[in-house]
Amino acid sequence: MFGQDRLGEDKRFEKEEKTSLEEVAVKIEEIASALRTQGKFTEKNENEQITISPSREVNMLFDYVKKGKHHKTGFYLEWHD
Repeated sequence: MFGQDRLGEDKRFEKEEKTSLEEVAVKIEEIASALRTQGKFTEKNENEQITISPSREVNMLFDYVKKGKHHKTGFYLEWHD
């Protein structure tokens, strides 16, 4: 991945899929429920599976960009071990 060595990333996991808004809402609810009850959640893509276990204190970032007719949003959690 471009810049990965420069940024010092130890691991990178990506998943992208086209789906309905309703399915996205269900997925977000599943992640929220797992974080609330277990403090972690597991995600899979075609190559691997990863369990994400944030610390109890996180920094939350919500990002929204609009360029012409294209809209993009992201939701990020950042924490330190």
